[in-house]
Amino acid sequence: MTQFVYSTLTCDQRYTLWVKGGADLPVEAGFVLVKGGSNVADGRLITPIGVRTEISDEEYALLLDSEVFKLHVDNGFVTVEEKKVDPEVVAADLNTRDASAPITDADAEAQAADAAATGQASVVVSTNKNRG
Repeated sequence: MTQFVYSTLTCDQRYTLWVKGGADLPVEAGFVLVKGGSNVADGRLITPIGVRTEISDEEYALLLDSEVFKLHVDNGFVTVEEKKVDPEVVAADLNTRDASAPITDADAEAQAADAAATGQASVVVSTNKNRG
């Protein structure tokens, strides 16, 4: 049976399963590559919000043993479903930003409003809109 991984990660993610080999050195037992590309413009300048990767049941079993995959699921960047649907529909329920995301005009306005509401000094943020 086929599974579908839906992701809002910017980059491809290789989830690797490691096992103990000789002399307790880790040996790669397998990996699953989940496509990224969310929030990155493609050659036609289309910026997808979510991306879908088709995987087998065996690959899904490997993912369930990956601590990094579990973290991505727990943090809301990745989910797995049995049916193939529009990735943008699934991405609407996923986390689309993390702390490293660039500040947008809306973010700057929200920060200024928060600063004004708490009486803190406002931080001037330069965005493209402010440049001549």
